[in-house]
Amino acid sequence: MQYDALSYINVRIPMRDGVELAADLYLPAGSVFLPLPTILSLSPYLATSTRDGGSLAWVRRGFAGLRVDCRGRGQSGGTFVPWTTDLDDAWDLLEWISHQAWSNGRVGMVGGSYPAATQLAALCSGHPALVAAAPSAITTDPYSLYYTGGAQELSFMMSWHLGICGTPPAPPAGAARPDFAFVRQQLPLANLADIAGLPCPSWEAIAANDWRNAFWRQKADPRDLRRSRAGIFFQGSWFDLLGETVFESFSRFMDGVDPHDTTSNRRFTCLRVGPWGHGVNTPEGDYTFGDHSLVTEASEIDFLSALLNGNTPATADQPAPIQIFVMGRNVWRYEQQWPLARTRYTPLYLGSGGKANTAAGDGRLTWEAPAGVEPADHFTYDPVNPVPTCGGRIVGSGGQRDQREIEARRDVLVYTTAPLAADLEVTGPVRMRLFAASSAPDTDFTVKLVDLQSDGRPLNVCDGILRARFRDGLDQPGRLLTPGETVTLDIHVDVTAYCFLKGHAIRVEISSSNFPHYARNPNTGTPIATENRLQQANQTVFHSVRHPSHLLLPVIPADSVPLPTV
Repeated sequence: MQYDALSYINVRIPMRDGVELAADLYLPAGSVFLPLPTILSLSPYLATSTRDGGSLAWVRRGFAGLRVDCRGRGQSGGTFVPWTTDLDDAWDLLEWISHQAWSNGRVGMVGGSYPAATQLAALCSGHPALVAAAPSAITTDPYSLYYTGGAQELSFMMSWHLGICGTPPAPPAGAARPDFAFVRQQLPLANLADIAGLPCPSWEAIAANDWRNAFWRQKADPRDLRRSRAGIFFQGSWFDLLGETVFESFSRFMDGVDPHDTTSNRRFTCLRVGPWGHGVNTPEGDYTFGDHSLVTEASEIDFLSALLNGNTPATADQPAPIQIFVMGRNVWRYEQQWPLARTRYTPLYLGSGGKANTAAGDGRLTWEAPAGVEPADHFTYDPVNPVPTCGGRIVGSGGQRDQREIEARRDVLVYTTAPLAADLEVTGPVRMRLFAASSAPDTDFTVKLVDLQSDGRPLNVCDGILRARFRDGLDQPGRLLTPGETVTLDIHVDVTAYCFLKGHAIRVEISSSNFPHYARNPNTGTPIATENRLQQANQTVFHSVRHPSHLLLPVIPADSVPLPTV
């Protein structure tokens, strides 16, 4: 059945502290007195500034559509501070919907990126009106958006945060957007908001809190998530900045779920992860994975529609709750758990004659551990001339990209296997145990996993970074290095599902910067947020019987029996 829509513009919704949120309400014509389930979007992206085709599509399906500006955004009152007031506002909003004459008290939420964060807030509020949610491109851990391995993310999060939270001092009409490429080059990090002309106290707080302390734990507090009975259709991407902790987020969503509790929609919660960028079907990189990698909205629409109407979604008939796209094989596959139970964690050891600098060096990767003493590899990290970002988990210009220019630099160590005799699938968390030393009291080490194609092109698969002061864990305030001392660094190199094909080779790049994806370590050992000096660091990477630096790959045996592909 098709519906004409009635529109109610700039509806004012009171919050508990007196602030009013602005909303646009869409109802099927002739249904004003017919209680309906509601599709809700709570967004900081000026939700009420334009008429919304998405809400109208839901109206045509027989639902009420409600679009709401987050506080401090659009026509809503108050001040917008990400991950701070959303939880209480989400509860108040759901409570308000529940008492409207046009509502039957059942709400579903939609949206990706920050509108997915507001869904998380609504889930964590535990409000019983929320029966279904479809978040994408988000994490339950805001710290992981701003920091990876203790290094601050600059390529997107700085410009996003300042652009949405900064308050320019009465800019003239048509004022130009700040030159964020220039701003990223400046120091100290705590002053970037002022340098951009967008004063922002919340940015200063983020720059000052570079480890997972109480500041971040409060923002990630799930509060009443276990009380929520909403089913969740969760989607993430292999190359999305906001997707690094997608499986940890899914685990949180599944925590406490009883698959036999027929009174709760949480038993229908599922996850889909594709080879995209920041958003479902968003293309990234030089390599495309074909039309088969793209999905339609049909499953998401069915999931929300079914649960809002008290029915069972089609996803309940899937072989397993997790659906992943395996790159290289370029197939969708169902999985029962993460990491996969059939994983064989397999070390791949670094080796060289001490000249692994650049792809033309003698760096090698072998499945056999070193049997004796090998000369270490050395490079100089100069934060004035950092290794430039080339693809990866970033918003825009991410994905898989040709690494030849990166591998020509003397400050990049390159290690490569012999060509593979058979396909090798790597699916799960990739880690690096690196034995290293530095002349600096603090520095960074980066690791990039690369697929060396049979035609000679090196394409990145995933990468990671560790700020050495956080080698004891990101939940610790940090411990400086003793210059020249050999330390053990356990580096998370992200998660992936990737098949290295026969004839290709596995490659690893090691350096100390990936800029502007991550802020440069100035190597001084002082608080990085307020440091404006830069100095060089002489780095050493060991690979010997005593210090066997190695990747730990989550290898999926070729003879294992997977669940069905799609």
